[in-house]
Amino acid sequence: MFDFIFKSPAWALVAQSDWMTKFILLGLFFLSVICFAIVLLKSKELKKQKLDLENLLNKLKKIKNFENLIELAQKEKSSVAQEFLSNNLIYLKEVIENKNSPELSLQNMENLELMSFQNIDQILVDSEKYLHILNTSASVSPLIGLFGTIWGLIHSFVNISQEKSADIAIVAPGIAEALVTTLAGLIVAIPAMIAYNYYANEIRKHEQLLSHITDRYMVILKNKYLK
Repeated sequence: MFDFIFKSPAWALVAQSDWMTKFILLGLFFLSVICFAIVLLKSKELKKQKLDLENLLNKLKKIKNFENLIELAQKEKSSVAQEFLSNNLIYLKEVIENKNSPELSLQNMENLELMSFQNIDQILVDSEKYLHILNTSASVSPLIGLFGTIWGLIHSFVNISQEKSADIAIVAPGIAEALVTTLAGLIVAIPAMIAYNYYANEIRKHEQLLSHITDRYMVILKNKYLK
C-alpha cells in the first residue's frame, strides 16, 4: 500500500541522510501528528459549541418573561451554552438573596452584566485551549527545517571537500538531501497556520454569539427586576 512512498526519490534521500537530519525529520513528523490531533479535536469541539450557542440564542429570542428563562435553563442539556446560562442565573440568585428585595438597581444590573462578560472570557479561554500549539508549530517548524537544511549543507560541503570535486553529480544529492528538512518544515507549518487562523476566526464568531446571548439575557432581567 505504501510502496510508492518507500520507492520515491524523497524517501531515498531520507534513508541516506545523516542522524541529525533523521532526528529533525522525526521531530517534525511527531509535531505534525500532534497538530493533526488538535485539528480533529477543535473541529468537533467548536462545531458543537457553535450549534449550542446558536440554539440558545434562538430560544432566548422567543422567550417573553423570566419564568420561561428558568424553564429553558432547566431543559438545556449539558453544554457550554447551558453552563453559561446556569452560571449567570446562579449569580443572579446570589444577588437577589443578598438584596432581599424584588427589585434590582442599575448597579446590580451592571454587576450582572459584568459577571456575564467574565463568563464569556472563561469560555473563550477554554475554547482557545491547545491553539497555541498550532501557532507555535506554524512559527517554529520552518525554522527547524531551515536548521536541518543548514546542517545538511554543511555536511554536504564537508563531503565535497573530502571528494575534492565540485561536480554536479556529487553536489546535487547533498543539497537535495539538505532541502528535504525545509520541505518537511513547511509541510507542518502551512496547515498549522491555516488551522490556527481558521479556529481563531471561529472563536471570534462564538464571542459575538455570546455577546448577543448576554444582551438578550439582560433585556429579560431588566423587564423582570428593573422598575
